[in-house]
Amino acid sequence: MPLSEVDLTAAGDEAVAHLREMVRFDTTNPPGNELALVRHLADILAREGIAAQVLESTPGRANLVARVPATAAAPAGGRPRPLLLLSHLDVVPVEAEQWTHPPFAAELADGMIWGRGSIDSKLTAAAHLEVLLLCQRLGLPLERDVVMVAAADEELGGVHGVKWLVEHHRELLEAEYVLNEAGGFAVLVDGRPLYTCQVAEKGGVDLDVVATGRPGHASVPHGDNAVVHLGKALAALGGRPPHRVTPSVRAFVEVAAAAQESEAVAACLRALLDPDQCDRALADLPVSESTRAMIDAMLRNTFAPTVLEGGVKRNVIPSSAAVQLSARPLPGVTADDFLQDVRAVLGPAGQDAVECRMGTFRPGLEFPWQTPMFAAMERALQSAEPDAALVPYMQTGGTDARFFGDLDATVYGFVPMRYEPGLDFFELCHGHDERVSVANVHFAVQVLFDAVRGLGCG
Repeated sequence: MPLSEVDLTAAGDEAVAHLREMVRFDTTNPPGNELALVRHLADILAREGIAAQVLESTPGRANLVARVPATAAAPAGGRPRPLLLLSHLDVVPVEAEQWTHPPFAAELADGMIWGRGSIDSKLTAAAHLEVLLLCQRLGLPLERDVVMVAAADEELGGVHGVKWLVEHHRELLEAEYVLNEAGGFAVLVDGRPLYTCQVAEKGGVDLDVVATGRPGHASVPHGDNAVVHLGKALAALGGRPPHRVTPSVRAFVEVAAAAQESEAVAACLRALLDPDQCDRALADLPVSESTRAMIDAMLRNTFAPTVLEGGVKRNVIPSSAAVQLSARPLPGVTADDFLQDVRAVLGPAGQDAVECRMGTFRPGLEFPWQTPMFAAMERALQSAEPDAALVPYMQTGGTDARFFGDLDATVYGFVPMRYEPGLDFFELCHGHDERVSVANVHFAVQVLFDAVRGLGCG
């Protein structure tokens, strides 16, 4: 059946309705409480004849796994492994008094669905649900199974979600490709939208910088104060880590440069790969400040100070003071490499004053991007928007993709969303007034469904 004969307007409207229903389930993590929402989704699927499993990792914490099996004759080379559609149902906390519309009311205003999770990542789940429903209703001749996983606990590490599924139901996650959250949004470079496809993401490190000194009565200050020592280190940590280029970021730059009409802008993009030219090129690049910051973070390990610890009483000089860092290593970077970059930023004076204490080190990961799945997404995107460019991209944070590193699956973050003035994807995800336009829900369903079909799934 040609895509033009599928009623995508009705499908988009249905996805909007499902998304609003999902937002009204308060799945703030902690504590999560995804079970009621998972049962709701399972009921929707059951009414359509789609088998769905409700898998509780611990009381109240649940994961949905649903499958539309392959129906077409297996190709000569054998049945391809499944396509897995991955999302998470938990959301981060809110400060309700800071919102224009109640965060769990899913109000429809100004062409937007307002509510926590409307982007991160109930939008992903709603689009995936609609794709699965379309595959089933249209009786598409699927060459491979299409599996939907809507997981718990992504916002707090996936312990009760994908991590638990890998440990207890690994066979359910068997897939050749996984479509995940965290990519698909368009960024403007010189006014031209570039659609991102997440093909890599940074890792995470538990890293503290600790200063020690001589305790004493605060009425007699001395030169060996741990807080003062930490202050020197904090000032140094405001510096920028060394420039590093990973394969995924090189691909981002090269594909983005090739998409430019202006050779000057293309040259500016390519200059990002040169450590001697990067800073000037980044400053000159015609992008928003949030996009500039995102690109900068893609080009280096980062370690942002976030939590300060120290002191016991106003009139006591403490013996130690510490800062917790939100530390994000690039793919391919080892723990030793990462510490080397931290020490380079601290400099000799900072290093003398403090000790770096590293806990768990989780490396970043990259997936190949020149694949049939990436090509199918690009074709689907350009079918909806002929001049669109799809660029490989590295997520500067982490997602549930990290649990697929040992599962022989290629994971892409791709929930296509057109650029809309005044709306910044990253600010909306965990910020006040999280919202998504009705138009972008329709766009996501259309492009994702076309991409699934383009992979040979009907």
